[in-house]
Amino acid sequence: MKKLAIISAVLLIVSMLLPLCAADEQTVVYHTELDFDDISDTGSFTGYSGFGDDWKATQATNYETRGDGGVLRFAPFAELVCQRQLTGPYVFSADVKSPGSQYFGIFIRSTGEYLSGVTFYEHDGTLTESGADDNEGIGATGIYVLPRGDKIILCIKTADTSRAKGIGVDKTYLDAGADMSGDFARLTFEDDGAEVRILVDGNLVCTVKMYDPSDTDLMSSHRLFTRAQIFDAGGGSVKTVVGCRISADHSTVAFGMRISEAFIDNVSLTEYEKEPEETKAPLGIRRVDIKCQPEKSEYLIGEELDLSDTFLEVTYENGVKEDVRVTADMVFGFDSSVAGPQVLTVKYGGTSAAYSVYVVKEHGQSVTDEQTTLDFDTAAETKPEEEEDNGGIGKGVIIAVIAVAVVFCVMIIAMLAKRKDREGGGKGDMQ
Repeated sequence: MKKLAIISAVLLIVSMLLPLCAADEQTVVYHTELDFDDISDTGSFTGYSGFGDDWKATQATNYETRGDGGVLRFAPFAELVCQRQLTGPYVFSADVKSPGSQYFGIFIRSTGEYLSGVTFYEHDGTLTESGADDNEGIGATGIYVLPRGDKIILCIKTADTSRAKGIGVDKTYLDAGADMSGDFARLTFEDDGAEVRILVDGNLVCTVKMYDPSDTDLMSSHRLFTRAQIFDAGGGSVKTVVGCRISADHSTVAFGMRISEAFIDNVSLTEYEKEPEETKAPLGIRRVDIKCQPEKSEYLIGEELDLSDTFLEVTYENGVKEDVRVTADMVFGFDSSVAGPQVLTVKYGGTSAAYSVYVVKEHGQSVTDEQTTLDFDTAAETKPEEEEDNGGIGKGVIIAVIAVAVVFCVMIIAMLAKRKDREGGGKGDMQ
């Protein structure tokens, strides 16, 4: 009986642990691999069906040997695109070698659209005075990596109206920890839909967090993340990129070659089941600060407030910090109809910060002594919103306290006078 009881107890414990173990495993909904070992040298893979239904190759992509197997060589203007739109978390990786100094991009978070004249490999900048392309990047939307020896260039597509096609790119140079010009290195993207981790040979290089999805982009029918924050391997903030064109609802991955050559091998793409969104209680905000003082601090009478590149640094109760773009509905106290100094209050999440501006009748107008009493350091203090009315409440409390004190004093005087009268009357009777 004792043995049976022990066995039953063990089975009970195992049955309780199995669901917990299973809960930690993500459900795979899609997986594909390309190793290029069992294909023949076709000279060009345009329209080639051997990569499966989802992968599409274009232009002069060629096959070369690597040891006992093969690799895919990208000639100028070649592409390899996975046409599946990934909506769940996924991991995308490949062995990459890029000996050239030209543009070979490994893309994620693209919408997959082919805008007029802009493919995955296409340059999309304006022309220089000499007529040459200014090499502003490749592709229309998304995040992509350009290998550069022992570094990578992290590129984020942006909206840029100064360019011929309205598309620009923000570039960040990062140490890769491996030289991809002389040998293959494993490049990996881990994307959960809100942030992307980029690794080289298993080592974290950077993290990109994506914010502010918008459906107002004139060139795309898809929602796009419009702001991204880049963090280094240690978690330190590198920069914030605004005006981004990063697909928000799905991700298309691709390889795109402009000039020169590059090689890939052992491509792997795994998509996991998207977990239902949990309703989380909002984090309490400890304080907010103006991230950097707006460049524009002087306004003409009648001029609108300029909030471009104005951000709050929000510090939550758990110590986490986040940059939040300041919008017009967050700013109070601006009146460009009246000349003089003004303190603008920026409210967010029950807290506020402030900064100073000047409204003048014409540019170059001298600032009065009264105006110079306002400065950014004294104005930009964080305070809870409820404190803003404390001035009026404080006066009422003081008046009430004084009134009570006066009444109390009158009562004491009256009591003392009455007591004196009684004592005087008692002395008269004794006489």
